[in-house]
Amino acid sequence: MDFLSELNPEQREAVLQTDGPLLILAGAGSGKTRVIAYRIAYLIGDGHAEADHVLAVTFTNKAAAEMRGRVERLLESECGRLWISTFHSLCARLLRREAPALGLSRDFVIYDSTDQLAVVKRAIRDLGFDDKLLPPKAALGRISSAKNRMQSPDDLAASGWGPSDDRVVQIYTRYARALGEAGALDFDDLLLKTVELFDISERVRTKYATQFRYVLVDEYQDTNRPQYMLIRRLAEMHRNLCVVGDPDQSIYKWRGADLRNIMDFEEDFPETKVVRLERNYRSTQVILDAASAVIRQNLNRKEKRLWTEQAGGAQITYYRGGDELEEADFIATAARGATSDSADVRPGEAALAVLYRTNAQSRAIEDALLRVGVAYRIIGGVRFYERKEIKDTLAYLKLAINPDDDVSLRRVINVPTRGIGKGVMESLEKIDPAGEHRTPLLAASAEEAPPPSLWRRVVRAVDERLVSTRALSSLTAFRKLVEHLGAVAHREPGSATVEAVLDQSGYLHDLQEERSEEAQARIENLQELVSAAREYEVQDAEPSLNGFVDRLSLLSETDEVEGDDAAHVALMTLHASKGLEFPTVVMAGLEEGLFPHARAREDDEELEEERRLCYVGMTRAQQRLVLTGCARRRVFGEYQASDASRFVDEVPAKLIDRLGASGSAGQGSLLGSGCRAGRGWGGRARRGKPAEEAFEPTYAYEDEDQSLGTVGPGTRVRHPLFGIGTIVAVEPLHDDAKLTVKFRTAGQKKLLAKYAKLTPA
Repeated sequence: MDFLSELNPEQREAVLQTDGPLLILAGAGSGKTRVIAYRIAYLIGDGHAEADHVLAVTFTNKAAAEMRGRVERLLESECGRLWISTFHSLCARLLRREAPALGLSRDFVIYDSTDQLAVVKRAIRDLGFDDKLLPPKAALGRISSAKNRMQSPDDLAASGWGPSDDRVVQIYTRYARALGEAGALDFDDLLLKTVELFDISERVRTKYATQFRYVLVDEYQDTNRPQYMLIRRLAEMHRNLCVVGDPDQSIYKWRGADLRNIMDFEEDFPETKVVRLERNYRSTQVILDAASAVIRQNLNRKEKRLWTEQAGGAQITYYRGGDELEEADFIATAARGATSDSADVRPGEAALAVLYRTNAQSRAIEDALLRVGVAYRIIGGVRFYERKEIKDTLAYLKLAINPDDDVSLRRVINVPTRGIGKGVMESLEKIDPAGEHRTPLLAASAEEAPPPSLWRRVVRAVDERLVSTRALSSLTAFRKLVEHLGAVAHREPGSATVEAVLDQSGYLHDLQEERSEEAQARIENLQELVSAAREYEVQDAEPSLNGFVDRLSLLSETDEVEGDDAAHVALMTLHASKGLEFPTVVMAGLEEGLFPHARAREDDEELEEERRLCYVGMTRAQQRLVLTGCARRRVFGEYQASDASRFVDEVPAKLIDRLGASGSAGQGSLLGSGCRAGRGWGGRARRGKPAEEAFEPTYAYEDEDQSLGTVGPGTRVRHPLFGIGTIVAVEPLHDDAKLTVKFRTAGQKKLLAKYAKLTPA
């Protein structure tokens, strides 16, 4: 156990506290991942538990892989029997083993976000709804939110209040039915079905509660209700539950995270030992003091005092531009200085990160970076496993496992083109008319069989020759292909099945015949997919095609963040920055109504979440922190005045250097050589309307975390007298706004926002 000497006293205390419930309050940059890895290594290395008696759960595959690697290096041996995974991977593994106890086939498929969206789109179309009134992504978000609260369609119907909710309930009902008919589970179902499994099967619950003598959970502040219940079931026998987290970094309420899980932990387990990790290894003391001053304004938190041996540090810079273009120019100048003076930045890492509250903010910043020739990367763009050729191959693999998977079958039945077009698909649909023998809500009863899947219609069409001769030939070839892939999948490793898909489907041949740069790039991606399958087979203790497909389906957004050797700037939302760190961080758009978000105006809980998000962003910075905003910002092409964010004023004055509108424009160096503060916010004339005093809109958008909370042209609204209309113009006034609204029946009207009594349509 020599490695224990590498820990500070608080970390060591957390590692050595082996028995009973343990709450580790880990401040930003305090080495929480190290503590979890060392604790696991100590439990195994000191003889407290065998490897398969320890379960550690985190939120990304990347974090799980890094944690396993650390443990194996500490123990100087491989730990194939050790259970370290994400929540969803854990549930998939348990269900693959124990699905029959639920009456579920072990060969269920997992629908990722693309598959789920396809099912929702079809449900909306079948129900005859307008997807402009209820966009599929919004409907899917509502369904996922309901599942996070463990609500069925009936539960959601009981809590609904309007036509929009009624439409969501109908879509949810069809969505659940479609998944049941296809033998598929979505991400939320993995959690819900596992909780259900533990509830109904005492044998299964006892088996795993007995096996896992020690349970560790990372990022506990981000757990939702099903995850909380799952962990309680697994730890109920030995009660050796260690949770690590920070209430100040709980920023995923809109994804279902429940802050009460960590705030009430000591009530759930009265014998809890609490260890605080307050020593920060990332940021300067100035940055920590500023972040602490901001987060201290929140009431619903557990107190910590972050400190570091990096005493002092550069002051925080605050720049307020005249508009978003001046703000972007300032950021681009800072970025150019940071990338030109990036000797201390390791290859593949960003010299500077720009964090923003909404994706829409990136446009002006990207334009400015292009103008000054600074390379940048948007974190959260099209990732490897989201590329078309990868998704197509994954669909084939899912069909090899389960041909009844309708979403996968519809995706590739004519990819590459094989003569199965719209007419053939319509013929297949007629073989089993829609609406007959529908499966009841959520699951079919034992007495009532579900209607034939599309695959069964294909089989029937071929066997009974129910389609034209040409279509019959194409469907016969496709049926033989899927059946052959299924046979390969049952006898060969997953990598061999991937190769069979690429070769025998004609996918690779078509790309080779195309002979274009784009086709070559896709071929290289497919080659990499085969390599990934082989790497998985070497690394996984129980490799299988199911496991590989599960892994691809469960990869999360941050798992694919990579860089090249050139110095670059990383652009991302504040939410995407969680868990990352950068030498210099610029936080853009510090304005009331943008950050904090407009919905926080009248909701204290929302405001506290926004402040936690600010705290997370500030503590990503290692050496330099820059805050920016502007006096006015375009919304739907129209300027609206902006007040500076309250978060800026919560930073102690002695820690912040104000540039632009409120201070010392042009003073000294901002980030060192090559990056000057430049002109004041009014130093460059621009055409457009003068900034007006801010006004309070009568409502904000409902988009959970990626929209500006203001009204503008294009917004659909409902008036108590005139009905539904669309805002076509906004004219700011002293303390209000004049809205021009075009109504369907009443024509165009001019209304004062304060008195119009408009609601979202």
